[in-house]
Amino acid sequence: MLLPELEYVRPSSVTEAVGLLNSLPDAGLLAGGQSLINVLKMRIGGYRTLIDISGLAELAVIDHAQGHLRIGAGVTYDQLIHSAAVSLYRPILSEVAARIADQQVRNRGTIGGNCCYNDPTCHFPPILSAVGASFEILGTEGRRTVSADEFFVSYYQTALNPGEMLVAIEVPEARPRSGDAFVPLSVGGTDVLNVVTGAASVLLAEDGSIRDARIVVSGVAERPLRIAAVEQALLGTRGDGDALDAAFRLWDGNQLTPPDDVHASGEYRLAMAPVFARRAVEEALVKARRDFDE
Repeated sequence: MLLPELEYVRPSSVTEAVGLLNSLPDAGLLAGGQSLINVLKMRIGGYRTLIDISGLAELAVIDHAQGHLRIGAGVTYDQLIHSAAVSLYRPILSEVAARIADQQVRNRGTIGGNCCYNDPTCHFPPILSAVGASFEILGTEGRRTVSADEFFVSYYQTALNPGEMLVAIEVPEARPRSGDAFVPLSVGGTDVLNVVTGAASVLLAEDGSIRDARIVVSGVAERPLRIAAVEQALLGTRGDGDALDAAFRLWDGNQLTPPDDVHASGEYRLAMAPVFARRAVEEALVKARRDFDE
């Protein structure tokens, strides 16, 4: 299906982009366009004007300072894969980006677009929730920052208000004796569409016990969900089989609202969610324990 007729503008700065977003009726932002173009083709989006922000250099910068990575919303998946700073300070982001679709998509798709689209099959919402990322938002009233727990609101909805745009994502650098993992159940053996995803980040104490844990599951609710009961049960344990068994017995499927669609039933998603969440924890623990082996 062909795209509907649209007006097209290309701002020269983020400030100009926000101004256009607030002055033009029914305007939307175009970054990589990997999801947006399909939405427009299906006549779902009600946009009359596209504001092309793909050429804004200030959105395509990756910086590291004071223990955090600041990743511009316009950074592509390919940039994440080849960023020395990302590979050094939070390598899970490079690993996740490398799994997405194919090279053509990775060349154009952006981390900001992936998060703002907030499809439950998307890659970055669950892992950014697991690593405790925060989101820098710009509007006419200035900048504000929200946590990942606040940013992802519901299906295809985020904390962005009308007239606001995501400009950057701040990710704390990985700490010694920590590990991150992203374990999806994908359709057709590819990472084009993830039916259920488990993501985890763990931090070990000097004695090898679990000091902190963040466990997230997506594809079974309107947003990525942290599994607080399991997280708390793992604290102070060694994360061995018995500890994981005991912790995951506290898994409460009642808080989950898995959808039924052509890819999987809600019942199947519900059954797979704790399986893939546990696999993510196990993989994160393996990575965290490498510091003890070196």
